[in-house]
Amino acid sequence: ATLPLPCLNTEDEEGERRERVYTSMGGCGSALSAEEKKEIAKTRGIDEQNAKDHARAEMTIKLLLLGPGESGKSTMFKQMKLLYGKGFDEDERRDWVPKIQMGALAAMKTVCSAATRLGLQDKVNSQDSFAAMLTIDERDPLSSELADHIKALWTDPAILETWDRRSEFQVIESNELYFRKVDLIASPAYLPSDEDILASRVRTCGIVEETYVIDNVEFVIIDVGGQRNERKKWIHCFDNVNAVIFVAALSEFDQMMFEDETQNRMVDTLHLFDSICNSRWFQKTAMILFLNKRDLFAKKVAQKDIRSVAVWTDYDGKQHDYDDGVSYFLQKFLDKNQQKNKDIYTHVTCATDTQNVKVVFDASKDIILKFNLEASGFM
Repeated sequence: ATLPLPCLNTEDEEGERRERVYTSMGGCGSALSAEEKKEIAKTRGIDEQNAKDHARAEMTIKLLLLGPGESGKSTMFKQMKLLYGKGFDEDERRDWVPKIQMGALAAMKTVCSAATRLGLQDKVNSQDSFAAMLTIDERDPLSSELADHIKALWTDPAILETWDRRSEFQVIESNELYFRKVDLIASPAYLPSDEDILASRVRTCGIVEETYVIDNVEFVIIDVGGQRNERKKWIHCFDNVNAVIFVAALSEFDQMMFEDETQNRMVDTLHLFDSICNSRWFQKTAMILFLNKRDLFAKKVAQKDIRSVAVWTDYDGKQHDYDDGVSYFLQKFLDKNQQKNKDIYTHVTCATDTQNVKVVFDASKDIILKFNLEASGFM
């Protein structure tokens, strides 16, 4: 005869009690039917999933964006606002107008100054525009007259030749977008698009933080300045970090640093990644590497041999080959990892491409959540 089962309040309790009663009878556990065993397994699975869901709902992910200056960290940060926040309202867009106009003026003035240093000034056809740009104050409003000067210079062969040699001087490459649409940017009615805002480079000073709820999980995303003089402030953010996204610009393999024109930018980035990846602060932290600016890298390697840069003479891939180039630099970063049990999750990105950032961040988010659930003992 079987023992009567006590009255239970919930299905979960009933499954647990039923299994306990039968198995306590010394071998009578075999009296459980296949259907009952299946039901008990199902109940356990539901309990485990509920525990995971609860842990996930209670979780706050502190995500740190690190990398050198001009790597694209702040562009990623702006993408988070577009993808998971409220985007940019009209007032915020208006606030970006003077920054974008100043960026266009400063960049063209820089290119004209570089043309002089490179000995190309006499080859410039638009001499009036060239002279005007060399004497402007980049904080001046972008008038229609100045827009005409930029437009004339952007079709001038000597200026385009200078632009092709931009690895020899310091200029923000994303300003090319503004050269191409300078009439619109100079218009009194101009309101920047998402693309315009994403392309605008404003140096990050200090620490900037935003909180987003993504798939019912709270993410605290922190952006920091990447220039050398800003890096000493990073340690203030290192406590209780759940994940680091390190952003490195692929296209900067042939460029020198803004702060030190004797130091190759990619070499500096590799040194920086080494110190972050192997830091005692991040031994149990999910580490994600974004090799950014893939679009600019593709254009550059189509024209320039990686081996022609003195610090990359060990490159043994095909000349002008995008995939071989990416693989080469990716391995350089992975080789910096000194922790055998630490995985580096990698993505090749274009921070100004919202759809690409969404796909990459969704994949990274899943990695981060899985990593932290495992660390909490729920997986």
